[in-house]
Amino acid sequence: MNLKIFLAILVFSAVSIYSQPRLVIAVTGGYDLPLPQLKGTIDSSNKSSNESYWVKTGFNIGLQGKYAVDKKRRLRITFGGSYNKFSGEESYFHIYDVDHHATVNIISAGLGAEYSFTPKEKTAPFIGLDLTGNFISGKTEEIVTDTSSAADHNTTGTFNTTMKNAVRFGFAIGGGVDVAFNKSIGAVFGAKYNWANVIGKEYVSSSAAGEYNLNDKEYSTVKAKNIMYFQIYLGVTFYLGQNKSNPKK
Repeated sequence: MNLKIFLAILVFSAVSIYSQPRLVIAVTGGYDLPLPQLKGTIDSSNKSSNESYWVKTGFNIGLQGKYAVDKKRRLRITFGGSYNKFSGEESYFHIYDVDHHATVNIISAGLGAEYSFTPKEKTAPFIGLDLTGNFISGKTEEIVTDTSSAADHNTTGTFNTTMKNAVRFGFAIGGGVDVAFNKSIGAVFGAKYNWANVIGKEYVSSSAAGEYNLNDKEYSTVKAKNIMYFQIYLGVTFYLGQNKSNPKK
């Protein structure tokens, strides 16, 4: 075998190993950064303003799928979902001492499209857009350790309230990099900007005891709230439908 034939086989093999497969499944996890008005710092002056959901940080876990629809495998349909949990803690004093704990959970299901710039390379950057359905829940806990009858709470103790489940629709836009290790497995790193409540905002004034509403729509003196966050993730990818044919010697 001369040198030219050997180099041709080597190039063909490299393309076969690292070209993007028809179907990719990824298991991911990462960090969520909430944006105002999802993010906020509660104190005695703004407690009753309903201007925020009072969380500070979050994390995500997810499952993603990508299916190539063209021969060059640049354009892919994307689908999947993620679980995002946000939390915040704050202590403040207003006649009484209060430790305030808040959590917001968003289960997001998405369907969209993605464009890969270099699908035949080992490292393939991409951009994408998803339309999302978001199932939102949460709870707050206030621990009162010092009180008087003039305060909001007239007894000490722990007070829990639960957010009534809500459904909103939005979108996520982002990008990242796929890295192929071999024909079967690789890695993905990416980031997304999420706006979870573009459609479906509402305000419900009444609630059951121990419960509160998302109330993200403008009503009277209450301003509308946008639920937005950045999602950074890293994951392991599994390649299905890869062309595993070997070059002839």
